[in-house]
Amino acid sequence: QSTFLGIPKEFPEIRIDYFKDQPRALPPKACFLSHVHSDHLQGLENYIGPVVYCSPATKRLLLRLEKKSVRLARFCNEVEIEPQRMYRNLGPENGRDVLRAIPYNTPTIIDLDPCQKIRVTLFDANHCPGSTMFLIESDRKAILYTGDVRAESRWLEGLTQNPILIAYTRGWRKLDCIYLDTTFCGPSPTYAIFPSKAEGTDFLIDAIRKYPADTIFHFNAWTYGYEDLWIALASAFNTKIHVDKYRYDIFQSIGNAAAYDYGPCLTGYSIASIDNRDKIVLSEGCLALDPTCTRFHSCERGYVCDGRRGRQVVYIHPSVSSQIREPGAGYPRDG
Repeated sequence: QSTFLGIPKEFPEIRIDYFKDQPRALPPKACFLSHVHSDHLQGLENYIGPVVYCSPATKRLLLRLEKKSVRLARFCNEVEIEPQRMYRNLGPENGRDVLRAIPYNTPTIIDLDPCQKIRVTLFDANHCPGSTMFLIESDRKAILYTGDVRAESRWLEGLTQNPILIAYTRGWRKLDCIYLDTTFCGPSPTYAIFPSKAEGTDFLIDAIRKYPADTIFHFNAWTYGYEDLWIALASAFNTKIHVDKYRYDIFQSIGNAAAYDYGPCLTGYSIASIDNRDKIVLSEGCLALDPTCTRFHSCERGYVCDGRRGRQVVYIHPSVSSQIREPGAGYPRDG
């Protein structure tokens, strides 16, 4: 949650990741959204304001998010209920397409008013599909807003080699401020070292390999950000990952690599035949709707899954380390 109410002091005309009305502040001239996790969406459900800039994947995901109770009724109980998308007020179907997608690594000029422009560049935040850091610059000031990031060494190395950031990484220009994710900044030594995604994935795969080959697993991917783990499990065990239809449709919306690098790996891709009459499927992707085709599941826990029903299931719950539970992941349940 923003500790500065989304108003960077260097650019008070904009808002980032906080969209509630603030009567004591001047109305924003532009807004920015770093990713689709709920703690960064405050105020968007009733938003009336200027354009909100984000990544292509964030826009596609946001416009398809549904309330859990409704989607469970619709997909789990096979009830004919129209999708009740939480942020449809931001899309074209509401007569006002508020969201504007900007591609990564593309400096983009935004006119705040006839006399004021800023240059905004989006960088991958290594957090979840569409997650973004914003570099915001004017002629006199520059800030970096990180949003939520996972600052692993390979990701940091990529930033130092990014040609757009060369002036800052070489010290030729200086940022006036960095607005940094501080979720795990604390005095406890537990926060000092975090395993990388690769280390966590290796640990999980090694643990799974110790179970009998017919063991059923359910990974509680309670939010977005675990997609690379699905891909790793599918590759390591030459299998599919079963997800519910809601989740599958969500990832279909970002199945194009232009929206999300791993989109085709998740939901597959095809090419047109020479005569353009047929499509040739080159990959089916690693996600599957058939619950009986795999022993790996990541469907909604409340979903009536034929692949898990009546079976002994090993439930896997996310954690940052052995001592820190993933924020918002909930707690293991029996059965």
